[in-house]
Amino acid sequence: MPQTKHFSNLVVLFFAVVFLSLTLTGCGRKEKRLLFHAGAGQRSSLDEIAQVFQQRYPDVKVDFSYKGSGYFLADATLSQEGDLYMPGEEYYLLQAVDRGFITDYNPKTDIPAYFVPVIITPKGNPKNVRSVLDFAKPGIRVGLGDPKACAIGIWHENIFQKAGILEKVKKNTTMDAKCIPELGNACQLKAIDATIVWATTAVLYLKDIEIIPMEPEYRGLISLPVAVLKFSQYPEEAKKLKEFILSDEGKDIFHKHAYCIDPTKIDEDMKWLVEACKASKDTSISVSEQTVGHLVKEVKRSRETKR
Repeated sequence: MPQTKHFSNLVVLFFAVVFLSLTLTGCGRKEKRLLFHAGAGQRSSLDEIAQVFQQRYPDVKVDFSYKGSGYFLADATLSQEGDLYMPGEEYYLLQAVDRGFITDYNPKTDIPAYFVPVIITPKGNPKNVRSVLDFAKPGIRVGLGDPKACAIGIWHENIFQKAGILEKVKKNTTMDAKCIPELGNACQLKAIDATIVWATTAVLYLKDIEIIPMEPEYRGLISLPVAVLKFSQYPEEAKKLKEFILSDEGKDIFHKHAYCIDPTKIDEDMKWLVEACKASKDTSISVSEQTVGHLVKEVKRSRETKR
C-alpha cells in the first residue's frame, strides 16, 4: 500500500512539472497559421518574406498555397478558407473583390511590386530569337501559358495581339502551360525555343537560359496586389503580414528577386538582369553590386546550383 501511494505521488508530481514547464515556456500556446494564396511565380520572394516575418512573430506560421492565379476563385468559392491573397495579376484580385472575398483593397497603396515580362531562350539561343516578332518565324517552338490558368497566359495574348502576330505564334506553339514554372523548366530542358516569362521566373534559371529584354512598346508592367481575405481566421495577423509586404523592407526583398519596385527604373533593372545572366555562366566575373546590381544573391545561388 505505501508503494502504491508513493507511485501515485510520483505521477502527480510528473504531470505538475510538465504543466509548469508548458506554462513557463509558452509551449502550450496555440500557434496561429495563416493560409496565404499566391501565384506560383512569386514563391521565391514570398518564402523569404514569410521567413523574416515568422522570426518576428514566432507564434504565427505562414502556409502558402501556390498555384496558377486562375485556380484561386474556384477553390475559395468552395472552401471559404484563407487569410491573404496575392495573385500574379490585378485582374484576378478584382474578380475576388467582385465576389465579396475582399473588402478593403486599395489599388493605389496595396501594390508592393511589379512583374516585368522578358523573352527567354535555351542557353546559347540556338534559334537566334531577338525580339517579339521572332516568335512568328517558321520553325520556332513557342511555349505559351494558358490564359484561363495563369496570369502570364493573359499577357502572352496581349503582347502578340498588339504585335499583330497572335495567330502565327499560335501555329508555332508546342506547349500550353498551366503555371509559369512549367515554361521556365521547358526552356531550361530545351523542349521549346522561346517563351516570355516574368523576370522573377527568368532569374531562377540564369545558368541554363538566355534573357532578352522586350521592346518597351510590348513589355508592359504587371501590378502585384496583396489583400486580406474577408473570411480570414486571423485578420489582425494577416494585416500585419500585409503591412510588412508593403513596407520598404518587404519591397527590398522583392527587388533582389528581380521584381520591379520602381516603375521609373525598369530599364536599369533589365540591364542588371542581363548582366546577372552573364555572370552566372562566367565565373571569371566577380559577383558584386558593381557587376550585377541588386541581383547578387540570385547569381550566387545560380552558381551554386549543380545543374
